[in-house]
Amino acid sequence: MPMCVQEVHPAIAHFPVALLPTAVAADLIGRLTDNNALMEVGRQLMPVAAASVAATGIAGFAAQEAVRTRDVSHDLLVTHRTLNIGLLALSVGLAAVRARSRRPSAGYLLAGLAGAALVTYSGYLGGRMVYAHGVGVDPADGVEHERAPEMPRNGFRRAARTAADNVGQALRHTAHDTAEGKITPRFQERASTRSEPAAG
Repeated sequence: MPMCVQEVHPAIAHFPVALLPTAVAADLIGRLTDNNALMEVGRQLMPVAAASVAATGIAGFAAQEAVRTRDVSHDLLVTHRTLNIGLLALSVGLAAVRARSRRPSAGYLLAGLAGAALVTYSGYLGGRMVYAHGVGVDPADGVEHERAPEMPRNGFRRAARTAADNVGQALRHTAHDTAEGKITPRFQERASTRSEPAAG
């Protein structure tokens, strides 16, 4: 069965969801038990986790332009994207810090646990887009077909060009949304709902 551009992101999204918490868990357990082998696993795994976050993010940008979102699902997408940009910065920072130290510090472990929570919550938001709102689901009219070529039926070259174009378009949309203050609209919406006085 041929794969479409927007299907690459969910196909590889499990790598950061698994690798980042595993790297942190290995370091945490290694530090608590003074197990150098486990701490070395954590140290070696964190750059792999950061690379998987980057690859999944690029695939996410390509997917963003191939799917249809409206209202709540668009807010979910923007929030998911923003959290993942933050997760990329955090995971690259964690990998850089960990590469320079034989043992993980308490601050590193706390930041790593925050990253593990962030990747889990962001994955949940991605799942909500698909399962609650049909984003990217063809029978739910959630696909922009002209921006979602099948591979290899339409050729890898065309799919790669479309994916690169989608990433560029997604970066422009990200800059536009950020300039308009749409950084985490799902959080902003909930905060404004809580602050509204009750009617009656």
